[in-house]
Amino acid sequence: MYSEKASSLITRIEIDGFKTFKEFSADLQPFVAVVGANATGKSNLFDALKFLSRLAQVDVRQAMQELRGEPEELFRHTSAGMQKVMKFAIEVLLPTRGVDDFGASFETQSQRLRYEIDVEMRDQPHGIFVCHEECRVIQAKNDRMVFLPSKKISRSSRKQPYLETEQDIQGRPRVFTIRQDGVAESGASKRGNPLQLPAAEASRSALSTIATSEFRHLYALKKLIARPQFLEINPAEARKANDRFENKRLKSDASNLAASLSEIQRLSASENRPMGALADISADLSMLIPQVKGIRVLDDAKNREYAFDVEVRDGASFSSRVISDGTIRLLALLAVIDDPDRQGILCFEEPENGVHEGRIPDLINLLRDATQEQGPYGDYFQVLMNTHSPAVMSALKAEEILFADMVRSFVGDGAVAQTRTRMRRIVPEKTLFDDEHHLYREKVDEILRNRAGGI
Repeated sequence: MYSEKASSLITRIEIDGFKTFKEFSADLQPFVAVVGANATGKSNLFDALKFLSRLAQVDVRQAMQELRGEPEELFRHTSAGMQKVMKFAIEVLLPTRGVDDFGASFETQSQRLRYEIDVEMRDQPHGIFVCHEECRVIQAKNDRMVFLPSKKISRSSRKQPYLETEQDIQGRPRVFTIRQDGVAESGASKRGNPLQLPAAEASRSALSTIATSEFRHLYALKKLIARPQFLEINPAEARKANDRFENKRLKSDASNLAASLSEIQRLSASENRPMGALADISADLSMLIPQVKGIRVLDDAKNREYAFDVEVRDGASFSSRVISDGTIRLLALLAVIDDPDRQGILCFEEPENGVHEGRIPDLINLLRDATQEQGPYGDYFQVLMNTHSPAVMSALKAEEILFADMVRSFVGDGAVAQTRTRMRRIVPEKTLFDDEHHLYREKVDEILRNRAGGI
């Protein structure tokens, strides 16, 4: 059986001091497209989410090494020098239920949490450390979520943070305090003494130490943050056959695509529907590439590996070794969005690659539809994509768009220049917006077609 889903939505992200971001914030919904010309910081948003994801799992140094660039290059730079603290905050909508890594079920009393984490580069002692971390309930009166779920949100009146940073008398981080909020077998709430971790030279986040639902809200938060799927498909790797013991959840480069397709078919097949969800993947691929008839998973028992081929309309079949890069990219994307067990957040760059322009509206509809249905426990599948394609832009609804550009400004006496990424919402009329936060659609089309870098 498929595992019970335990991810949901990031509804807001705030970034300061990371790459091109200065006092940046964006409200998110299940389906969001970041639109803009090249070199405007679209990919930097994905990098920020990837960094947060890794900070919830590994130490700071390893998390930084997995991003593009040296650690020092991840901090914001201006003509005045480097900003030595990067700050992140996210607001999330948790599912009402989940299962931890040991099979223990849990419920979340509050679905709305805000999590903050700051990372600092220091000279004494030299290194990069977590200097602030906090997680608390978002009270209804303070909730600014722009997305409205179809089901009532479960809330709590809790005032104590689940996680906070306590400082010494000089204002420096002393300990991270983590408060237990799980439920014992008797059904009583576990409220033992708080767990305290040294914070003076923390090389990893306190959240990364959470392993069980004894800290149920923090566990659910960690699972949400750690689960984003960043598709950066490598067609050459995605074509290869896979060992039967290969990881079944699709990797970011799609190098285990054959194993993932086989697992999707195995877990979703029934007597009346032997191909299971693989039939949906075939149908959607055929819609996007009309000459394709279907996908077939090949189980090579002799070599103990999985492979796949593509059947076209005239009856011929082609192995994965010879099909086009565009077909491979679309197949990998469909393996995520048509998976009945899809969960978490999908981050995908330039979905238009390999798709005929006339089929782009169909692709956008597939992505949008995948995010529409709310699960029984208040969980969603979220899709964040970025693009500079006018064809994709025209297929999007105004409320789904964040338009990215770069803003250059001078501070103080004008001697210090600062450049930052800005992302603006689309409004229907010119009279309804302020220039810093809004933009009208016609101007976006003009910028994309002129391939300008900003406005």
